[in-house]
Order: sequence, then structure tokens, then C-alpha cells
Amino acid sequence: MSTQQSSQVPPDWNGFCDRRNGDLIALAEKVEESFLRRDTDHPAFCGCIDWHSSVHGAYALLAAARLTGQSRWAEVVDAALSSECLDAELGSFRNGELNHEMPYGFSWFLTLAIEREQGWGKRDLLPLAGEIVKKLEEWIFSLRAGEVIAHVKQRDYGNLSWALLNVWQWGRWQVDQELMEKLRAFTRMWVVLLDEKLPPSYDHMTDEFFAASLQRTRTILTILPQDESLRWFESYYPDGLFMEPLCVAPTPHSAGLNFSRAWSFWTLFQFTQDQKFRDMYVNHIVTHMNLPECWRNDYRKHAHWVPQFGIYAIALSLEG
Repeated sequence: MSTQQSSQVPPDWNGFCDRRNGDLIALAEKVEESFLRRDTDHPAFCGCIDWHSSVHGAYALLAAARLTGQSRWAEVVDAALSSECLDAELGSFRNGELNHEMPYGFSWFLTLAIEREQGWGKRDLLPLAGEIVKKLEEWIFSLRAGEVIAHVKQRDYGNLSWALLNVWQWGRWQVDQELMEKLRAFTRMWVVLLDEKLPPSYDHMTDEFFAASLQRTRTILTILPQDESLRWFESYYPDGLFMEPLCVAPTPHSAGLNFSRAWSFWTLFQFTQDQKFRDMYVNHIVTHMNLPECWRNDYRKHAHWVPQFGIYAIALSLEG
């Protein structure tokens, strides 16, 4: 693996739990700065350089407010999501002005809409979310075999696993059994059968913000029933899995990789109860939090989006 690795002893679980709240606050403060900027002409999601980063900025502020009790971040989001601005965002979507956000930004919007309703009881994002999920469904279920392979292997905005996971979470939230069954069938028919084309070693590539094989793993373990997932997992990872966090980000996008890997390690820990996955989850988050140059110090490269990935990662171990 061509990355520099940490020589420090990985932090233990209790130590991580002690610092989670402080890390969330540090990340959210940077997200707030970015979210409040006006970098684009989008009506509501105008900070954080681009629409999708502003969308996951809104998610991150709401999640951090809920998990830390610091409601001011929710107030920041409330101020941005006025009815007039949301109506204008819906108009932009219907006019095709946001088509470039397929599938990455649209997938994040579903996560934001769930957080806003589940965490704060507000349903103002549901009209746009409802139209977005239909567009994501059309895209997913129209893909041909070669396109499925290409998009599952993508390690950035076109990643199919990220879209599947978020549409699945939306289906669960809306108790849409028909959609969930369609996603299960799609995952069985297409995603599970890519083992030879997407080995775990593919995740050793470190120039983008998604580890594609881990993203796929997280999606399969989430969508398929446990007995099916277990059979697949045991065949796909016969020799186990171990990864060290990056201590240097070779590209701007790779600065999100430690956090996005952590998402999958937490899913793996929940699924297997194997402590090594929890340790990798903790090590990737803590290592990156100790690299402020890769999430806080450079607005254009990192600070406008990486802290959101970190909040999402930490939130996973605080939910429920």
C-alpha cells in the first residue's frame, strides 16, 4: 500500500468516546463557517463552494446540533431553508439545473431530508426529496451491466453504492416496501456478482474520496438479509481485512478517504461484532482529526467538505 502509515498506538474505544463530542464541535464550527458563505447563486445551498457540499453541510450541522445539544447550528440551517428558498431550489431541480448532482449530491439530499425530519420534526424538504428519489430510481434501474460495473468501481461522484445505500435508507424511512424489494433484487442481481471485477485490494488506491470496494461492502451488508450478507462476506473477505489510515493526503479528494472508510468499518463492526473493525473505525477518525491540514486549514481543497464526512462518520457510532 503506497501510503504513509501512523507509527502511533491506535486510540482505544473508551478514549475515542471521551473525545467524540469535542471532535463533533470542532468539525461543526468549520462547517458553519463554510455553510454561511455565499459561494454560488443557489437559493438555499449556496455555501461550501458547491451545491452538494452545502447539502451535506446542512446535514452535518443538524446532526452535530442534535448530538451535541448545541441548537444554534440547527438555527443556522433553519435560516437558510426558508420556504421561498426551498421553492426556488425545487424550481431549479425541475428546470434541470441540478442534473449534474446525479447521483452524489442527490443521494446526500436524501440523508439531509431524513435527518431534518427524524431529528427535528421538519418536513419541508420532503417535496424536493420525493422528486429526487424518483430521479435516482430512474437512473439506478436503467443502468446496463457495463454501466453498473463502471459506477460501482467509481471512487468519486459517480459511485453507485453510495446512491443505492441512500435510496435504501430513504425507502426504510418512508416504509416503501416496493422500493426496498426492488433495491434488494438489484443488489442481488448486479452488485453481489462483481467480486472478480472489484477485489478488496482496489481500496488501496488513495487518490479519491471513496473506497469503492468498502462502499460496496457497506451497501451489501445494509441492503441484503443477514444470512445472504454473511455468505457473501465470508467468500469476499476469506483472509480478513486490515487497513491503516492515511497520514498524508496525496490529492485534495483523498483527504476525505479516512472518514469515508470509517463509515464502512463501522458497518462491518456492527455486522460482525469483530473488534478489529471498530479499532479501524476509531483509528481512521482519530488519525484524520489529528491532521488539521487535511480538514480545517485549506478552504478550497478540504475545509468546505471534509468536516462533513467526519461528522457523518462520528454520528454512526452515536446513533441509537
